[in-house]
Amino acid sequence: MPQTLTPQQENILKLVRAFIADHGYAPTVRELCRLAGLRSPDTVQYHLDNLRAKGLLGSAPGKPRTLGLADCERVALVPILGRVPAGPSAGASAFADGHVPVAVDREDVESLFALKVKGDSMDPTLLDGDTVVVRWQPTARQNDIVVARFEEEEATVKRLKLRPGGAVLVPDNPRYPPFPLAEGRIVGKVISLIRRLH
Repeated sequence: MPQTLTPQQENILKLVRAFIADHGYAPTVRELCRLAGLRSPDTVQYHLDNLRAKGLLGSAPGKPRTLGLADCERVALVPILGRVPAGPSAGASAFADGHVPVAVDREDVESLFALKVKGDSMDPTLLDGDTVVVRWQPTARQNDIVVARFEEEEATVKRLKLRPGGAVLVPDNPRYPPFPLAEGRIVGKVISLIRRLH
């Protein structure tokens, strides 16, 4: 998003999106206080006003005082896949291990899936337990973070390097060696990251 948000504003915006995706309506200020772990409704209202001013939150249709998402924004539930099938037509929903709410504006929801990151090979960019949102696509550009699939194995998330000898998958953590894509294939490009604060 082009606007600069404080960590608290980012958190409140994520909470609003997730609540609307789960319930079909927006949370109250008091519900947001509880979800965000804040005591003061005035603090939450201050952040909501700032998010409205930045065009990231709007009002519900016909209810100008009721919280809503910006007109350009939709929230969709994207499936979290453990074992990634060959492509979007391969019945991804059959592999779903839950869903995550994702703000989508120009994206086709059917073109998206999510993966839980395991291990530390992509530290510090991606951490163990992070969730990445991925767009199904069979190709990617130099330095894109991609999801690659190998037969009978779980997918791996690595950075793509295009070299004269062929495509190479490179961990961001220097403790792990790069390896050739070779028999594997790209199934998607990572487009966003969901990280829980502990």
